[in-house]
Amino acid sequence: MSSSKRSISQCFKNEFHGTDAYTRHKKLIADYVQYYRLKQPDKTPSIYKTELDILHENHKFVREDTDNGSTWEQRVAKKYYDALFKEYAICELKHYKEGKIALRWRIEREVVSGKGQFICASTRCDSTEGLKSWEVNFGYIEDGEKKNELVKVRLCPGCSDKLNYKTKMKLAKTLKTAEKEKKMKRRKRSGKSNSDKEEESSSSRGSSSDSFDYEEEKNFVPKTEQSIWSQPLEKKEEKSKEEEYEDYFADLLQ
Repeated sequence: MSSSKRSISQCFKNEFHGTDAYTRHKKLIADYVQYYRLKQPDKTPSIYKTELDILHENHKFVREDTDNGSTWEQRVAKKYYDALFKEYAICELKHYKEGKIALRWRIEREVVSGKGQFICASTRCDSTEGLKSWEVNFGYIEDGEKKNELVKVRLCPGCSDKLNYKTKMKLAKTLKTAEKEKKMKRRKRSGKSNSDKEEESSSSRGSSSDSFDYEEEKNFVPKTEQSIWSQPLEKKEEKSKEEEYEDYFADLLQ
């Protein structure tokens, strides 16, 4: 046995002298990991998709029974779709004033708790009083195509007003426009009646003046030359200068 091997064995004896087996095991494993074990390469790819990403890409709001999926991703989405409960829907009313309402089917936990059937279906409400069922014509875009589906939703009175906010605003606008049109028609009718009355009055006035002129023509007696020359000459009264000045200033003030 060489001197180098003796020195190594002596070091091990001195280091582990008086220690139990578990302590020696931990020390040897730590030395092995630190000095001898090589680092395993990281096999995780830099770009990868989770199951949630696959569901986002391949999920459909309504699937046909014959649609089983041709790829693994579509089959995963179909399996998730089959686990949903499609009697009532859960709705998101955050942007109800813009007419944007999101709907989704219920999961098992929500069915057990009664959410969406015995509790208000809004994600921001847990009311259980005065629930009312609504059948919503849900329009959505899927795979670049506009689709529509009738969906049942149960909501409390406050959330029901939010759901129908856009339709109520449209109805109020149509009623306002109808009232304006009625007022315009009434004004036109009243204007026409007033103009007709004015025409009637003017025509009656014209007829009376015509009759008056006709009567004057009847009573008019033409003057002969002898009657004209037989009448005395009309004398014009001469005005004084003061009266002429008064008449001049009166004409200016008029």
